[in-house]
Amino acid sequence: MVESEHDADTGEKTIVLKPNGSLTRGQAYILLIFCGVLMGTVAGFSAALGAWLVLPFSGLEWVLLAYCLHLSLGQSREREVITITDDLVRVEKGRDRPEQTYKFQRAWVMLHWIQSPIRGRPSRLTLSLHGKEVEIGRFLVESERQVLARELKFLLSSG
Repeated sequence: MVESEHDADTGEKTIVLKPNGSLTRGQAYILLIFCGVLMGTVAGFSAALGAWLVLPFSGLEWVLLAYCLHLSLGQSREREVITITDDLVRVEKGRDRPEQTYKFQRAWVMLHWIQSPIRGRPSRLTLSLHGKEVEIGRFLVESERQVLARELKFLLSSG
């Protein structure tokens, strides 16, 4: 998801990139509870019929589901903030807070759109200057990456 802001007072332009996380934490808990009850019922019924070995595997499946949901929710908190001022382009990446910060001189920064040679693979969008390169929007779908590329091209060329 691409969200743009423009501060008229300072002239600063900010683009916030985030994955399209459609599952909230509350919905994930409801899903885990529902699956746990369903899996527990099936495993309990199977154990009552003599297939007791279903119980530990059912529990293991539930733990694996909980772990995968935890990873998915963690990745949905990922953010990239691109701030463009009159002389600087700053890219901040991280979850909940900036963990990595990259700074480029606006006059010299280059935007690269790299199409994959393999059909069906996503393209790459990078900002680079003097051998330092940072990929942006890797979690975006292709259409959002194209919109971001056009917007960045316009913002970097207009000065």
